[in-house]
Amino acid sequence: MTSEDGEPGGEPAREELDRQVRDHYGSWRDQPKGLACAVIAAFLVLTTVAFGLAVLAFVLAVA
Repeated sequence: MTSEDGEPGGEPAREELDRQVRDHYGSWRDQPKGLACAVIAAFLVLTTVAFGLAVLAFVLAVA
């Protein structure tokens, strides 16, 4: 690896570090897709459970 001024054995250049991070973690644009799917799925599951419990409570209250 080379430093910013091209000397071998120095610290890697900022561009090289950025490339390594992007290769390993992906860009920030890649992350929200999975997070958004997880949030939407959790919302749907919790809403369905809450609706089911509300219906059950109503049925038990009427009976």
